[in-house]
Amino acid sequence: MLKVIKKPGVLGFIDRVSEDAISGWSLSPYVTVVVNGRTRCRLSCNRPRADVKKAGLSLSGNVGFHGTLALKHGDVVRVVTPKGAPLRHSPWLFKHPKQSDWLPIAISHQHAEYKAVASLPDQLLVDRFKPLFGQSAERRMAGAVLNVANQAPVMARFDVEPKAHANVMQLYDKVITPSRIAAPPLLAAFSQQRHMLQLFAFQPGITLEEVGSGWEAWVPMVMAQLVTLQQAGEAGRSALKRRYSRFKSLLHRLLPSVIAQALREGVSGIELTFFIFLIRVTARLPRVLSHGDLHRNNVLIDTQQQQVALIDWDRWAYLPLGFDAALLLRGLPWTDVEALTEKSVDQQLGALVFTYLFQCLDVAHFMRSEEAAQLRARIYKLYKQFKMYPGVSQ
Repeated sequence: MLKVIKKPGVLGFIDRVSEDAISGWSLSPYVTVVVNGRTRCRLSCNRPRADVKKAGLSLSGNVGFHGTLALKHGDVVRVVTPKGAPLRHSPWLFKHPKQSDWLPIAISHQHAEYKAVASLPDQLLVDRFKPLFGQSAERRMAGAVLNVANQAPVMARFDVEPKAHANVMQLYDKVITPSRIAAPPLLAAFSQQRHMLQLFAFQPGITLEEVGSGWEAWVPMVMAQLVTLQQAGEAGRSALKRRYSRFKSLLHRLLPSVIAQALREGVSGIELTFFIFLIRVTARLPRVLSHGDLHRNNVLIDTQQQQVALIDWDRWAYLPLGFDAALLLRGLPWTDVEALTEKSVDQQLGALVFTYLFQCLDVAHFMRSEEAAQLRARIYKLYKQFKMYPGVSQ
């Protein structure tokens, strides 16, 4: 079993939040509990946690914390280290088990966490909402599902950079809508000071990450959408002009991160030579229209209608073939990635190249493992076929 890298940024977890208490663990000497933007208490992390010790995350295991709280439905609880780093599961939205998942609009004027909802345009007659927190380190409220009077619920995205909105709007107008890519329709947009508010049709369902065991069964439907996207992108390549914005593809950070990780682990010259080879391979792979951020939380599954939908298109770009597939399947063994990828040499080569790079970041000392050696051999073999017969099915 390959050992998963313990990222230094993961300093603990919130385990449980109830109406009157909070518990979890952290490697820090203490944590600060913040509720609705206001500091509530500071808790020492010295309670025994045998599970954390057994997992090898702490030598002593005395890292647990527990404290009393008085929470109301809709309160947002954040737990941070002395350096301000959030624990996993922070923020935690407290929902009373006997109350609806919807929050009344009146609460948005009482909590600093919900100020974006309180600033919604007057023409939107919203009476209830469900907050959605982003994936950034701060995990501020990035959007919300809004219950609007006399119409179906909509999904709002807050504080969107104007250039980022222009990029998404262009993609919808020229690719997603005419090619019927499975994505929630973009209904409207409002200018709010220096940012934009986007409104999308609400898409029912759960994320692919939330599906749990057996999620791989939905992958062929997602792959079919990627093929349609690539074909539409090829036809409209001259018409799509992406403007610069802070939403860059994750690709621009991938190779530098992997090389830095390799140097920290003290890899050999042979392994570094393989990285140079991978850079050459990615340069030769076809550049296709890509989602750019297709992790499993950006795929919605409607189990009743047997449909998928791809969301959060801010990072779309023309990227090397296989990047989207590898990001979607990140964490699976490379043999499973190959089995779930479109059966063509270039598709599989691209997916396995990026799978190798992700594994270098995700698994400790992966580059020196037998699995890595097998994957390198498979990549070399596919590359020879690619040079002779690019695009040919296996």
